[in-house]
Amino acid sequence: MIVGTAGHIDHGKSALLAALTGTAMDRLAEERRRGITIDLNFAPLDLGAGRTAGVVDVPGHEDFVRTMVAGAVGVDVVLLVIAADEGIMPQSREHLAIVEQLGVPRGIPVLTKVDLVEPDWLALVREEVIRWLGRSPVAFGEPAAVSALTGQGLADLRRRLADLAGDPAPWPQSDADAFRLPVDRVFSVAGTGTVVTGTVWSGSVAVGDAVTVLPGGHAARVRSIESFGRSTDRAVPGSRTALGLAGLDRGDAGRGHVVVTAALPWTASPLLDVRLALLGQAARPLAPRARVRVLLGTAEAMARVYPRGGTVPPGGSALARLALEAPVVARGGDRFVLRSYSPVTTIGGGQVLDPAPPRRATWPPGLGAAEDGDRLEALVARRSEGAPAAGLGLLLGTSSAVAEELAAGRPALRLVGDRWRSAASVGRAGERLLEAVAAFHEGNAAAPGMPLETARRAARAEAPVAEAALADLLSAERLVVAEGIVRLPQFRPSAPGGEPEVDRVVTLLREAGLQPPGLGELDARGDLGDVRSALRVAAGRGWVVAVERERYYSAEALDAFVALLRSVGGEAGGEISVAALRERTGLSRKFLIPLLEWADAQRVTRRVGDLRHLV
Repeated sequence: MIVGTAGHIDHGKSALLAALTGTAMDRLAEERRRGITIDLNFAPLDLGAGRTAGVVDVPGHEDFVRTMVAGAVGVDVVLLVIAADEGIMPQSREHLAIVEQLGVPRGIPVLTKVDLVEPDWLALVREEVIRWLGRSPVAFGEPAAVSALTGQGLADLRRRLADLAGDPAPWPQSDADAFRLPVDRVFSVAGTGTVVTGTVWSGSVAVGDAVTVLPGGHAARVRSIESFGRSTDRAVPGSRTALGLAGLDRGDAGRGHVVVTAALPWTASPLLDVRLALLGQAARPLAPRARVRVLLGTAEAMARVYPRGGTVPPGGSALARLALEAPVVARGGDRFVLRSYSPVTTIGGGQVLDPAPPRRATWPPGLGAAEDGDRLEALVARRSEGAPAAGLGLLLGTSSAVAEELAAGRPALRLVGDRWRSAASVGRAGERLLEAVAAFHEGNAAAPGMPLETARRAARAEAPVAEAALADLLSAERLVVAEGIVRLPQFRPSAPGGEPEVDRVVTLLREAGLQPPGLGELDARGDLGDVRSALRVAAGRGWVVAVERERYYSAEALDAFVALLRSVGGEAGGEISVAALRERTGLSRKFLIPLLEWADAQRVTRRVGDLRHLV
């Protein structure tokens, strides 16, 4: 469990954690000199029974809100610290707004410095805090009254934290999920090299694992792991962790970077599609193209905001696109904080719906849905090229296994190759293919059908989608494929003159035997109609064969020629010479050589020099 603090400057956050943990929180000389927290500080908190929580001390000064947000990410329980002698102050309110926007699930209001106030005053402050926090989405418990100086209330507060550590987490934290650690500190240690620290948001990592530091894409290997001050072989979700990384230079990582598993297609994106909400106390509406500060994880990036539907009023919400000036690493469901450009104040926040949207993406209605399956369908539908199966969990904000199982149960989604696509996109490709085949039949009535490769191109889709569409149509018996030709099931080739025209041409070729006229001679007769169409129809039925480009033979004539070859050659391997065939048939080389080449192609014979051998 990670326990974080929030609250106004000088309300005693650092003193409280020092009293709870026994560890001085202000580690920087500048912090001790000025008496304020400047950077993030961390310590383990022993809760007894072998349980340890990590505590995060954050700055309370308004100049360090960015640092405060970096420390608040990944927090399970927030201690909202309010000094009993001062009560609720401006940074108390801003820190609460940030905690709410980050989706911190649970909290304890802690009234500090109670040794400085009378009981009646403490009761008034306590009631004010209860009324104020009663409207918060964070599940706050009863206020705890403590004094870091006298120790009053500390034992009770530690017990309450131990009870929360024993409760199930309000959200699933599975080490089977994709590993991600937003970096909040980087330093070098002799003998270890570069060390990064942060809270493990999801997944787990072990010593020896390959990781990537984004943005930048620097590859590294985990050399060592420390969690809560102890060496371990594996870091798990929700733990404060220090990773010693081999192969990483100190300058290749910093606050705002993210360490992820190298096996998944994590990416740093300059665009985020989000659902955002503007605080009711925001000074002005949020207009299209407004410049804002986006705080996500431990990163801060400037962005232009493009709300759908126009300007967002204070207290309003909208779907929007954030065009970032520097790419950030996110996945679906991540929470973020919005701050104004100038003057710098917290104005709202929201949730990431699509962490790497296409630039010209549509906005399906399900994109902002609460149900994971509806959102998944929308995320896939807005990608013309589909969503890679390996990155499906990153889009949705779940583990890969959960996302794959969810996708497999949605009839609107199809796994085509290694990408999930909308079933509708495959269906549309199929309809285009059907229309193309029908149009081909209409313009080429004598042809047996459309060449298979031409049909695939007619689907006007990527090859896997075209193949899936064709397979669907074949399975539904809406198309037929035979010998590389695609046709409609009910289609039958026909010549313009009908069956009599086909019969006349076929009869003429049968009578001509092994010396048929060429196409030019057939055309020249003038009484056979559309000769080429009639021959295409006959060829599709197997009645005639194009031995040469301009000369067809009847099937009967070719059967007779094959029988002749076997008669001349004798047993398999027998030799056949052109001279012997000329003597038996009386055919000139004009007919004989093309026929022999046809026989070679049909593997009836095999040419060796000037001779043929029966196969």
